[in-house]
Amino acid sequence: MKDFKEVLMANKPIIWEEVQKYLIKESLYGFDKLVNDYPTRQGKYGRGSLILMACEAFGGDIKKAVTTAAAMQMSEDWLLVHDDYEDDSEERRGKPALHKIYGNELSVNAGDYMHFLMWKILFENRKNFTDDKVFKIIKEFERFLDITIRGQHIEMCTIIQKDIETLTDEDFIKIAFGKTSEYTISGPLRLGAIIADQDETMLNKISEFGIPLGIGFQIRDDILDVVNTGSASWGKKIGGDIREGKRTLLLIHLINNTDGEEHKNVVDIMKKERVNRTDEDIKYIIELMKTRGSVAYAEKKAEEYAEKSIEIFNKYFSDIPNKEDFQSAINFFTMKRDV
Repeated sequence: MKDFKEVLMANKPIIWEEVQKYLIKESLYGFDKLVNDYPTRQGKYGRGSLILMACEAFGGDIKKAVTTAAAMQMSEDWLLVHDDYEDDSEERRGKPALHKIYGNELSVNAGDYMHFLMWKILFENRKNFTDDKVFKIIKEFERFLDITIRGQHIEMCTIIQKDIETLTDEDFIKIAFGKTSEYTISGPLRLGAIIADQDETMLNKISEFGIPLGIGFQIRDDILDVVNTGSASWGKKIGGDIREGKRTLLLIHLINNTDGEEHKNVVDIMKKERVNRTDEDIKYIIELMKTRGSVAYAEKKAEEYAEKSIEIFNKYFSDIPNKEDFQSAINFFTMKRDV
């Protein structure tokens, strides 16, 4: 099977060339360094690649989709700046998080400017399309960013406000839908389809396929936080989600499947302030996730969501010209090597 990394490597330079057009060249007090920092670190460009893939699948002009892909990448960068500050993350793409380098105030402001650049890039689409199509693209950004930001709110509330012992799988699904399914999978694919003049019926079919794929991807990503396999290629720092207090499916399973002193220890560790969770705490939680079946449970759920997305994909999209690229993407996002 084709490796999706080949697709990413082919698309990344094309999208990056477009992104560079909007980076700041010079400014007072090093504003350009802050704003350009995350974009120049570059990610995998998975979301932008999905835009181009969907555009190709439905017969659109890929060259005209690149501007939208660049806006998608800029949206990822500003969201990450804000997320890293809110989560007090240590690293991003192998380097210290922006707020760890420049402080909270300057980094959040830089994220705000990247947000502005995203909309600026989207309005540049007037060179590619009619105003009506530009508006449809902007409306799609509005749709999934609304869901994404609400998803971040849900996640933060489950960490800050909700009693950890009352969490259920449904809490995780709400977070994964809000932060991953729409933003990482469905939204980009729908954008590519909009560019290729697909109607609402087709967009709904894409969402039907993309939502379970996104949830499966989020579960698989969370598994990589506690299992070394594949971590290097994904850039995951082992135990990072636990240190940040993320309410993952694995953690919810662990809390609901321990008792006595063990249960108390898990709850006490996860109720600590982030800065007070030690490396020993992280190792303890990870070991319990493995021995108490939390990793196995998450693996099973990830496979179920992956299989559901594959079933829906084959139902609606078995005859698209770049089917192999989509199959490789499903494999990549779910880490199902046997797909």
